[in-house]
Amino acid sequence: MNLVIGDHIKFTLPKFTGGSFSFSGGRRRSRGGTHVGDESFSGRIERDWYDSNDRHWFSIRLDDSRVKRVQGKNLYPAVTSHEPGDQHAEAASEKYTRKQIGY
Repeated sequence: MNLVIGDHIKFTLPKFTGGSFSFSGGRRRSRGGTHVGDESFSGRIERDWYDSNDRHWFSIRLDDSRVKRVQGKNLYPAVTSHEPGDQHAEAASEKYTRKQIGY
């Protein structure tokens, strides 16, 4: 599966409440978060990019008009339904080229 701009996806992510974050010694740590279940989302991929550490990110316009940003390593295993967009082949080719160049 190759997710690109224009694809419509449905995915489920775990939901946590409580807990706290600390930045001890320059490292981000989480404590005490409680898993309260899973939350399902549905929307169209608006943007994908690679950050300076080579992590793949997606910006998804949800069906209720909110925007959710999800890291690729968390999104790919969570996808339950994938409908390729009209320009899927061209977008996949462009994404591969962009990754090789380093954008």
